[in-house]
Amino acid sequence: MGVWVFLLLALGVLAQESPASPPPDLSPEVFAIARELRCPVCQGESAAESNSGVAVEMRRLIAEMLGEGKTKDEIKAFFVDRYGEWILYEPPKRGVTLWVWLLPVLGLILLGLGLFAYFRPKKPLPPELLEEAERRLKEPQ
Repeated sequence: MGVWVFLLLALGVLAQESPASPPPDLSPEVFAIARELRCPVCQGESAAESNSGVAVEMRRLIAEMLGEGKTKDEIKAFFVDRYGEWILYEPPKRGVTLWVWLLPVLGLILLGLGLFAYFRPKKPLPPELLEEAERRLKEPQ
């Protein structure tokens, strides 16, 4: 009986695939780069946060490219070539996406100007207008 249990356990261990995932001791630089890349199959998660197979593979590729001596920009360019600019969490600051960066700043400036115009001290009316208004109020109709 003990031999059969041992053989079943040994077959179970051998039947498992060798993990294609990266070793858990990836450098912090891998996760720093992966945090700037979107997971292609997850919603709202970066490649560093996700545990999907694609994200794990992306982290493995990043570690491999860092090992080859590629820079952060070269690695990000590789993923942009593969998936498009959508893969970047931070859109590039050019073209149409420049408005994504500028509109909040412009909105805050306009809001500040509007609040200043609304709350600024009002100028008092000229005395001759006040006298004219008082005179008209006192006149019988």
